[in-house]
Amino acid sequence: MDKERVTVGQLALMLMLVIAGGKFLGLPGILAGNVGHDSWLVLCVGFVADGICLCFLLWAMRINRSACLPVNLVLDVTLGKVVSKIIMCIFFLVFTSRMIVLLGSCYKMFAVTFDVNTNWVLFALPVAAVSVFALARGFTSIARVSQLLFVPVTLSVLAMVANPLVSSQWTGLLPVAEAGWDNILVTALRQGYWFSDYLFVYFVLDKVRMGKRLFGPVISVFVAGAVITVLTNIVFVTLYGSFAEHFDPAMSKLGVFSSGAGASGRWDWLTLSLWVTSVLLKITLFFYCAYKSLEKIFGLRHDKINLIAVTVIVLLTMLPMVVSSRTFAESFLAYAVVPFALVQYVLPLLYPLLNKIAVDKTSGGVHERA
Repeated sequence: MDKERVTVGQLALMLMLVIAGGKFLGLPGILAGNVGHDSWLVLCVGFVADGICLCFLLWAMRINRSACLPVNLVLDVTLGKVVSKIIMCIFFLVFTSRMIVLLGSCYKMFAVTFDVNTNWVLFALPVAAVSVFALARGFTSIARVSQLLFVPVTLSVLAMVANPLVSSQWTGLLPVAEAGWDNILVTALRQGYWFSDYLFVYFVLDKVRMGKRLFGPVISVFVAGAVITVLTNIVFVTLYGSFAEHFDPAMSKLGVFSSGAGASGRWDWLTLSLWVTSVLLKITLFFYCAYKSLEKIFGLRHDKINLIAVTVIVLLTMLPMVVSSRTFAESFLAYAVVPFALVQYVLPLLYPLLNKIAVDKTSGGVHERA
C-alpha cells in the first residue's frame, strides 16, 4: 500500500532520531555503574556491532528490492513457519519491553525535570493513543514526522552538549580502558539490549522506495548519530565523574549544566522538550513494530487494525504500575539476553542469504504481501 512506502532519506532520518531517542536516559548511568569512565568505550563497541549488522540488513534490502518480500515471508520460506513465528515472538518481546523501559525513563524525566506529578495511566495512555493513531495512518506518517522533527531535535541535542563539551575535563577519561577490555566487552554484550536501534528496519525492508543510493545516506546518518551519542556520554561522565551512576536520566543533568540560570533564566526546558519528542517517536515506532509482529504471528488482516492486538500491547505498557521500569529491565533482560541477541546480532548476518534464497524460491517476487 502507498501509505506504507517510504524513501531511503526518510528511513535514514528516522534511524537518526531513534538513536537519539533513548540513549541519553538511563543507559549512561547504568554503564557508569558497570565500567566507570570507560562507558564511552562500551558505546563504541555497541555501535561498531550495530554498524556491521546494519550493513548486512541494507545488503539484504538491495537483494530484496525487486521482490519486496516481507520479513515473515522470508523466514517462512527459508526457516519454516514454526521458526518464523518464534522469531516474530522474540521481536514482539524486544519491542514491547523497550517501549516499557522508554516510557518509564520518560515518566521519570517528566517527574524530576519538569516537576510533573501524574500517575502512570494518565502518562502512558496518551502516548499509546498517539501510537494507535500513527498505526492507523500507516508507516509513512511516522516517517513524515521524522522529517519534521529531525532538525529541531538534532539542534536541541547539540545545544545541550556544546557548552559542556568545551568545559569538560577530558583528563577524567584517563586512564583509557581502566575497567579492562574483558569487562568492557562483557558489559557491551550484557547491555546490547539498549542498542540495535536498526531492528525496525526488518519491518520496512519491503516498504522502502529505493533509488541508486542506499548505503551512503543510511550509514552516514548512523555514524553521525553514533558520534553524537558517544560525545554526549563522554560529557556526562567527565562532568559528574564517580557520581554519574547515580544520575538518571542523564540528559536532564546535561541540560541543567548547559543552560544554567542567567539573566534570561533557564532555557533547557525548551531543548529537553524538543529532544523528548524523539523518545516519543521511538516509542511510537516500536509500538508499530510490536503490532506488526503480532500481525505476522497470528496472521491478522493488515488492512484494518485489530483491537485485541492493540489492547494487549497497551495493557503490557501498564506493567510499570507493578514494577519499576529499571527493575524490569535488569531482571527480565538477565534471562532474555540470549534470545534477544539472536535477532539483534545473528539474524542480520544471515539475512542477506535468507533473502537470496527466498527471492529465488518465490520466482522473482510472486508472493502474498503480508
